[in-house]
Amino acid sequence: MNRRALLGAVAALSVPLLGASLTTTAWAAPRVKPPAKPSYVALGDSYAAGVGAGSYLSDGTTCRRSLKGYPGLIASAGGYALNFQACSGATVADVGGKQLGALGATTSMVTITVGGNDIGFADTLSTCLGTNTNACLAAINEADGEIDSVLPDRLSALFGQVRTRVGAGTKVVVTAYPRLFNGRDCSLLTSFTADEMTRLNLGADHLAATIKVAATAAGFAYADVPPAFLGHAVCDGSPWIRNAQLSNSFESFHANASGYLYGYRPVVAGALNATATPGATMTVTTGGKTSSDTNRGTVKVRG
Repeated sequence: MNRRALLGAVAALSVPLLGASLTTTAWAAPRVKPPAKPSYVALGDSYAAGVGAGSYLSDGTTCRRSLKGYPGLIASAGGYALNFQACSGATVADVGGKQLGALGATTSMVTITVGGNDIGFADTLSTCLGTNTNACLAAINEADGEIDSVLPDRLSALFGQVRTRVGAGTKVVVTAYPRLFNGRDCSLLTSFTADEMTRLNLGADHLAATIKVAATAAGFAYADVPPAFLGHAVCDGSPWIRNAQLSNSFESFHANASGYLYGYRPVVAGALNATATPGATMTVTTGGKTSSDTNRGTVKVRG
């Protein structure tokens, strides 16, 4: 066989061998690892924990965390990795000292609801459940003063801590609390006057405005929840707030499951730019007891 014929034969043999080699390589290629779930850290107090929604997690704490609260609803819809740090009774100091360890440079999103316990939310309502209007109005005035004198600096310091722990691309959303009353008292367990309810609602507005200012100053988004609850107060036809309760009194004057689903979730998800991912599944990690007093937010209801 001459040299030209020999080279032709070698080339003919190389083509199928090369094809076999490519086929084998493609078959043995490693499977692509799915991308990590976006990480979502929920910080705050009982309103962030989902108190009032029921179905509380058995996580070895008395934080009363519920996946029917707005963090669980948002994480479930998006298939996020939820790190659930929020805990009943938490103050700004508790969030700063006990909950921020969950944050990091790779955290995708953070929500914060806190401040109500710092100004004595539960104590004020407990006083106003009685029949002493002067005592109620005095308690409201004291709480209102705390909103101005104490809360701004505390929130500013907390938000600064959060900013130093997360990455530049982390979305942080801060929420407030809804109004509770529509001007009508409808429970045998309460004796609110029209003036008391008006003043309590104005206090909620003041608290929301203060939280918004602090969030905006920190460069965080603010989820304006209160307007979503209008028409759904404790004595409305379709209430999204639980009225005073003797059983499970810790749920009194917190959002119910509908309040978190229809009031909080759409507004907070919109501020987070969170989207639903059909078929996605969330994962849940809970913190320990991340509040120094998990009963701090409980209104004292007397039968």
